[in-house]
Amino acid sequence: MDGGGVRRVQVGCGPHNAIVGWWNTDIRSFPGIDAVMDATQPWPYSGLEYVYGEHFLEHLTLDGALRFLEHAGNSLGSGGRIRLSTPNLEWVLLTHYASGAEPEETLNGTMRINRAFHGWGHQFLYSRVMLEYLLTELGFRDVAFFSYGESDTPALANLERHGGFSVYEGQPSVIIAEASRGDAPIAPSQELVDWIKSDYLRYARPGAH
Repeated sequence: MDGGGVRRVQVGCGPHNAIVGWWNTDIRSFPGIDAVMDATQPWPYSGLEYVYGEHFLEHLTLDGALRFLEHAGNSLGSGGRIRLSTPNLEWVLLTHYASGAEPEETLNGTMRINRAFHGWGHQFLYSRVMLEYLLTELGFRDVAFFSYGESDTPALANLERHGGFSVYEGQPSVIIAEASRGDAPIAPSQELVDWIKSDYLRYARPGAH
């Protein structure tokens, strides 16, 4: 696909998950990707129909995720839609650590839950409520959640490549969210920025804020 006619952008595609018919990007250069791009910086695209990121959001710092969502959202045309999948914090809590378990299981659970938060380059894990709040406060519309591979938008269905999706006690292992851009610019509310600084960043990066 020619970059001048970009309409569908995948972020963080890595070396094995390029999608035919999409403009596939990553922060690193891999064979088969179309562009090397830091998705937390301003995007060179406008009027996009769709943005897709699978197991991408959790690899960004929380403030980096806000910048990504802002730039991605403003690169969409009015009515354009973003689809994101990310590990579900609530599923992790249910499946990785059992309070009151025997000592050996408690030891293993302690390792599992820390691995979920810090392994594989993870920076921040989301609950469904948290992700919906971020998207709404940024100005996205029509936020909806779907199961693996499902969507009301045909172009966004059956995109997922990562396996291992499961449901435990009603919680999916992966949150899959979609949201649309309206006519207004996408930007974080001051309330959201202040909350993230006061409740998270000043502890995660003391002295930086």
